[in-house]
Amino acid sequence: MLKLYIIRHGETDLNKPGVFFGSKDIELNEAGKRQCRELEKAMENIELDVILSSPLKRCMQTAQGIASTKGLKVDIVEEMREMDFGLWEGCHYHDVARLYPDDWKKGIDDWKNMSPTKGECFRDFYFRVKNALEKIIRIYYGKNVALITHGGCMRVMISALLGLKEDGFWNFYFEHGKYSLLEIEQGHCTIKKINCI
Repeated sequence: MLKLYIIRHGETDLNKPGVFFGSKDIELNEAGKRQCRELEKAMENIELDVILSSPLKRCMQTAQGIASTKGLKVDIVEEMREMDFGLWEGCHYHDVARLYPDDWKKGIDDWKNMSPTKGECFRDFYFRVKNALEKIIRIYYGKNVALITHGGCMRVMISALLGLKEDGFWNFYFEHGKYSLLEIEQGHCTIKKINCI
């Protein structure tokens, strides 16, 4: 069995409702740093063998705090970075609809094939994360693994593990600086905990 603790990074100044924020690489804000300290304390008695992280600063900061309390190093998984929203990064969706009306309309009409202006197609993002997850399961089966990543990546992982495909993406929400526990055994996933601190 694989025990997979999926953790959303702490909050940043760009984590605001309606704002596209994915590949922009900024650090945690003060609230995010506080969330990480609370997370470290909550995970104090959880045994981990491996700590994996998205390469982006907000995840690495979150991961390094946990790693320092466990005496472990952080291994980067490039494929677990958030979706790249291209020119939409840092913009509210109202502004995107005004500035890039054609691309915005295409995204509304067919969200699975949505490609933000000069960004990454949602379907490509979905399969990037899904494939990385399958590799993690193969490599670390039998271990207790913490994976610090992004809300979008976590939604993809749960959707894929539960067989919901892309349509399951909108059915889950993961809070900043909290962990969820998945137990994966012989291709079956059980959600044991969600949004814990």
